[in-house]
Amino acid sequence: MAHSLLLGLVLVLLMLLKRRVTRQWLHLGQQLDYFLGCHLPTLYMGMQYVRMHNFKLAEQFFMQAKSICPSDPLIYNELGVVAYNMKEYQNAVQWFELTLTHTSSSPNEMWEPTMVNLGHTLRKLKQYKKAISYYEKALTFPTKTLSAFSGLAYTYQLMDDFEAAITYYHKALWLKPDDQFCTDMLTLALETSCQSTARRK
Repeated sequence: MAHSLLLGLVLVLLMLLKRRVTRQWLHLGQQLDYFLGCHLPTLYMGMQYVRMHNFKLAEQFFMQAKSICPSDPLIYNELGVVAYNMKEYQNAVQWFELTLTHTSSSPNEMWEPTMVNLGHTLRKLKQYKKAISYYEKALTFPTKTLSAFSGLAYTYQLMDDFEAAITYYHKALWLKPDDQFCTDMLTLALETSCQSTARRK
């Protein structure tokens, strides 16, 4: 097992050095998986293709890894990331939900990014209430990430709940005071809230 991990990492490094995407890498990954019986080299190669924004090739590697080890939730999460980046939001929701069903009976903070990703995806589909529920689940863990707070704030802003949006932008900026997105969106939420209040008077 340790040899296959090391071999997988070496292959990823070689791939990055080469910087040339070819089908030979996919074939090599298939051969390694066949001989080693381990999905990790293929999974790691797919992750590197995601970093290089080659989502179609990454998807092929992840599907291959899934055929070898269909019980690894990380594969489903990565397939969700690929679908999200390819703007296939319905597919992304399905992959992220599969990720959570393949984790232990009670998700732990390791899967907080999956919940945030699911929130982002549902927001893209304008399913705001479901998105909020996943952001809130993500915030139950001690990690409390900027992404969860800013996603929650932005979703509330899209629902015209400026008070909640402003509250969560402040919480996000407490974690990272120089975050440009949160700063800009907080300013916009404050302006819109003031205009809305003035119109009501």
